[in-house]
Amino acid sequence: MTSKWARQAKWRERNPEKVWCHGAFKSALRRGLINPQPCAVCGDVRAEGHHYDYSRPANVIWLCRKCHKAEHRRLRAVEARHA
Repeated sequence: MTSKWARQAKWRERNPEKVWCHGAFKSALRRGLINPQPCAVCGDVRAEGHHYDYSRPANVIWLCRKCHKAEHRRLRAVEARHA
């Protein structure tokens, strides 16, 4: 079984655009260029940014962890139906 760190390293290797986008997003948050918002679905104030377009790091929808995971499940299901 591979470690969490090995899986993350492989993911970063396969997804350089996503890695760049996440880094740019975190930088913008630290610099105050982006203000966190509550979850767009349930209103939880502990929300994280979800990117639909990785070429636009500041363009996010704010989702709590539960809703974020649900959105990724939904997107995978749509992708599987169209594959």
